Amino acid sequence: MTDAIAYTARERNALWLVAVTGVCALNGVFVYALAFRRDAITAALANPVSFAFIAEALLMTALLAYLLRKWNVSRLSWAWFVALALVGGLAFAVPVAALWKVSHTR
Repeated sequence: MTDAIAYTARERNALWLVAVTGVCALNGVFVYALAFRRDAITAALANPVSFAFIAEALLMTALLAYLLRKWNVSRLSWAWFVALALVGGLAFAVPVAALWKVSHTR
């Protein structure tokens, strides 16, 4: 396995588009609900199906943090990956982690 992962310009643009969509659109809905729709957050946490999805997202965040570092996909530590995922969601954290290595090797 080589040390650098090569992405085409199109792939890098697509990854950044996913990251921006994740942090602005998808996470924006969550931030809006936190600020203006507390009842929706409370209802989601009380719903067992919603709670299962939340638990799975947290479990997958931890697993991805471990695997991305183990597979040498990113230079980010597991803690930084988890922080990015908590701040912007997995749709933000995964592309940023994948591109982090590329940004620093060129």
